Amino acid sequence: MIMKSNLRLFWMKSHAYLACFFLPFTILYLSTGVLHLFDIHGSRKNIYEHEISLLDGWPEKELTATNLVREFMVGEELFPIPELYYSEEHLHSWYDRKREVILVPIDSLSRAKLTINEHDLWMQLLFIHKGIAGKLFWILGLLFGLQLLLSAISGVVLVLKIPGLKTTSMLSLLGGISLLVIMLLT
Repeated sequence: MIMKSNLRLFWMKSHAYLACFFLPFTILYLSTGVLHLFDIHGSRKNIYEHEISLLDGWPEKELTATNLVREFMVGEELFPIPELYYSEEHLHSWYDRKREVILVPIDSLSRAKLTINEHDLWMQLLFIHKGIAGKLFWILGLLFGLQLLLSAISGVVLVLKIPGLKTTSMLSLLGGISLLVIMLLT
């Protein structure tokens, strides 16, 4: 009897402490998810555009483009170049939660336009939600997902141990599973 009550107390404490710690993340992910559902993505608060001469032609490789942009940005005393990188044909883009740096050719491959977009708060929050706001936010997002899973499991374990709620809880659990299966099949 003591073992069962200690185990139940462990589940209750784990459920409560994890919920308290991750409440701010829950609010962040819920609010940004809802904003995303309504196509509210934020915007750019500042846009800086510069023209760069390409003495050696268009930089095809990431390292060459990165060095070119970094050299320009340091010379102009602009922000450091973001870490995340994306490219397409005739496009180099570096981004993080706060800004995006884009390099595209102009007319010929001897000149390029460098655009620096600073993101507003809403866009930064959306990037956190999408998991592209840096490693720390990515790790916390993963831990938040695990916490949600553990919180749901601990809640189910606790409620199934209460005799007066067991039948209703099982019906509710089966209803949720059934609805998910129906939605996935249609």
